[in-house]
Amino acid sequence: MKNWMWSLFVFVITFLIAFVLNIPFWIFLIVVIPLLIIALTYGSFSYSFRAALHAEPIPEHGYESRIKDLDLEVKKVTSLGFEKFDAFYLKMIPDSIIYALTHKAEPIYLCLYHLGSKKTCDIFTRYENGFTLTTCDNVDGGMTPRPNKNLLEIITSVSYEKLFEGHQKAHKFLIDKGLRNYELTKDDFRNYFMKSIHDYSEHVRKYLFWPILLVIWTVRRHGRVYCKTIEMQYKEGRIKLHEK
Repeated sequence: MKNWMWSLFVFVITFLIAFVLNIPFWIFLIVVIPLLIIALTYGSFSYSFRAALHAEPIPEHGYESRIKDLDLEVKKVTSLGFEKFDAFYLKMIPDSIIYALTHKAEPIYLCLYHLGSKKTCDIFTRYENGFTLTTCDNVDGGMTPRPNKNLLEIITSVSYEKLFEGHQKAHKFLIDKGLRNYELTKDDFRNYFMKSIHDYSEHVRKYLFWPILLVIWTVRRHGRVYCKTIEMQYKEGRIKLHEK
């Protein structure tokens, strides 16, 4: 669902509750608004991470500008040794176009996301024993707590080159600590990508009162806890590298 469609839906629902039902202002402000935020958060998350979500071909019409934007971003990362091998569409809130690239010399993947109003980037490496390292350029990438094996490092307001350097430095630290690469083939990528999304959804839903927590994590910008190097997170005890 596109951003404007979701925004229109939220506006209509809010308008109907506020004016058609003629709810007193103080009740609307203190009771209805918080409940509405929680309900809309629940609905948005449930739709975006529904069991039926799957990678689709990019629609032929209406996405030309997004494709053009991502094509320009691809040119910026090819000098770092990445090459595009896949592109697909996810019908979430907001809907997203994803370009997948792999490094020519190392088992490292880069994903470019176009969410309509913004673009983001993830660089990730997979390791044996289920560990993954993701280096992200957006605080929203750490909106919720993550399973211990899904390591995340957020570096904002940097070039792709600096983001890649940060990922390589974290990767070297993990290798020195005993993790070993797990080769992910291009043919396996989509299945792995979609599985990671559904696993993330299951992890969030394990928390009691998770819709309320989602609101709290979003307001508090939980992703800021990952704006530290992997080495620093390790020293602080946030991550453990030898779980089975």
